[in-house]
Amino acid sequence: MAIEKNEAVRLVIEAGHRLCEAGLIARTWGNISARISDTQFVITPSGKAYDTLTPDDIVTVNIADCRYEGDVKPSSEKGIHAESYKYRPDINFVIHTHQLYATAFGTLGEALVTGDESLGNIVPCAEYGISSTKKLKNKVSEAIQANLGSNAFFMRYHGALCLGTDIENAFSVSLRLEEICRAEVLKRVILDTPEDCGFVLPQELSEELNGLSALLVNTPAVYAVSKKRGSVRPMIDDMAQIGGTDFACIRVKGGWEKKAAKHLANRNAVLLHGLGAICTGNSPDEAEAVASVLEKNCLAKLYSEACGKRHYLEYFDALLQRTVYLMKYSKLK
Repeated sequence: MAIEKNEAVRLVIEAGHRLCEAGLIARTWGNISARISDTQFVITPSGKAYDTLTPDDIVTVNIADCRYEGDVKPSSEKGIHAESYKYRPDINFVIHTHQLYATAFGTLGEALVTGDESLGNIVPCAEYGISSTKKLKNKVSEAIQANLGSNAFFMRYHGALCLGTDIENAFSVSLRLEEICRAEVLKRVILDTPEDCGFVLPQELSEELNGLSALLVNTPAVYAVSKKRGSVRPMIDDMAQIGGTDFACIRVKGGWEKKAAKHLANRNAVLLHGLGAICTGNSPDEAEAVASVLEKNCLAKLYSEACGKRHYLEYFDALLQRTVYLMKYSKLK
């Protein structure tokens, strides 16, 4: 049953807060919607953080053609939500997340058989399409239509889509999906807590970065990848957008600061061999965001390699998304 509009708006805002607290979405990533009739739904706006949303920010969208009311631009993924409501009349609440373990698992491009009735027993994987494109919408729509009994879907290299009859149902689907994917990933990937080696970023590097905020990151997956040497490629759209098209791993020895700064001139992360990584941004908040996405990317890399598969975003897909982010989205943020 559809939700009354004012209540739907309140619940969408509430869901944003709850999902941020649970670590299933962050900043402006992901999107949330609620059905208000057989023909319309309300959805979060484009480019606005969840912790600042007001009722005036929530946008009403038509299911049939994705036209929307008012001057506030809805999420660029509105088409995915529209397809969910179009083909699942029993669904009244939709959450698109960028959650850690489900995103990492989804990069394999494989379905997950769970035997969990709340998820629909199987979590299909929609084929890849660049964020916010018609191709992505169509691929997700195909997955929904082919699996009408499923309530959760992987979006390859992107995130997850969770469907519910109401806010509580959709929220529980996203949490249960993360729980199952965490167990699956950690069957193959062993993550150790890095030891504190006392390393701190030197003043020389800060001076080379010309005012950028820099953060030393040695979270478990980043630390594990840094020990492997070799460059890292984006395995999720977020990493290409906010980080860059590739990330070197350099040794900390004489003159490394200049080498790191040179790499960071057009990227926002560089790995330090056996130590972790440096993430940068125009503010501490942006550097933290890069660190969060890098951990997700490194976890996906470790899991895919443990499964005997090596894959990543195509270079031109990554470059296109990075360029669009730098020209448009980062300025909005």
